[in-house]
Amino acid sequence: MKKDKAHLVAFIGVMFALIFVLFMLEGALSIVAGVSTCVLSLPVAIALSVYDDWKSSFIGGTLLGVSSCLFCLFFGWIAEANPLVSILPRTILGVAAYWTYFGLSRLFKRAKHRYWREVFPASIAAVIGTLTNTVLYILAISLFVNKEIMGVGTTLIQIAAGIYFPIELVASFILVPIYVSVMQKVSGRFVVKKKQPQQEAFQVNNDNLS
Repeated sequence: MKKDKAHLVAFIGVMFALIFVLFMLEGALSIVAGVSTCVLSLPVAIALSVYDDWKSSFIGGTLLGVSSCLFCLFFGWIAEANPLVSILPRTILGVAAYWTYFGLSRLFKRAKHRYWREVFPASIAAVIGTLTNTVLYILAISLFVNKEIMGVGTTLIQIAAGIYFPIELVASFILVPIYVSVMQKVSGRFVVKKKQPQQEAFQVNNDNLS
């Protein structure tokens, strides 16, 4: 079996549109507070980062970061539109979440209960991804944004760490396992192309000859 690149690109495009719409919705709902809560878009981004192999681990977080950057540009938050603040932390969250998911999946692959084989690794990966996102975002704000120019002082960091992080953590813990299962099924049906019967027979014959 091999991946159909056209369908893979289309799938990623649909996921980007979904993440972008969800992020815009979250931003619109929380614009009064001056920071967006990623309770819907973050779980999708984490799931997109872990549902496949390591080569795709950066995609979900990067798409979330690009959505964040575009949102900040649209609403004139130029300081937060800095790619070092809006994109880089989100790219790394996907990689951290993937390797957590990969390691736990290997550790519990022989577990009898489906929860330990599939749900638990995805939930813990969601926790690590969310934690990575918050820590690196706060660090990026501290390093690359002049808070006096933004006029918010330490308020932005306090809101992100004290209010939105726990909400995002719970949302990701619950939703990511569901999204991973759905994405794996969709990918297996539409993105991965099965070999034709003639190709499979040819491959078997070659294997036997070798």
